[in-house]
Amino acid sequence: MDIHHTAVAVSDLDATKAFYEDGLGLSYEHDFHLDGTHHYYLTGDELDTTLQFVHDGSETAVDPSGIVHLAIRVEDVEATLDALVKATDCSVLKGPLTIEGAGARAVFVEDPDGYEVELFSPLD
Repeated sequence: MDIHHTAVAVSDLDATKAFYEDGLGLSYEHDFHLDGTHHYYLTGDELDTTLQFVHDGSETAVDPSGIVHLAIRVEDVEATLDALVKATDCSVLKGPLTIEGAGARAVFVEDPDGYEVELFSPLD
């Protein structure tokens, strides 16, 4: 048994694609429409799971409550952060910082819908 994907509601699929694909370099996996809702999947080179973004076609803002953050492992936190901010002008919420207890270097940013995204790389 394993975790296949995490589904996240979004209000603007184009802004979401720009943040995660153009800004972070995640890759399109597949998509489909079901009952008027667009289901859009992204993955990364070394991801064992996928992120599913669900957009119902409305421009209504989503409520990101209940999700603490999405964590994405990156090769270099600072370089990824620089490229992401340059590509998307996203807000940096905390860091970059070293989290000794987690054995990681991390930064927390905000995606277009207000979800907190942790970019981290292991210290080892």
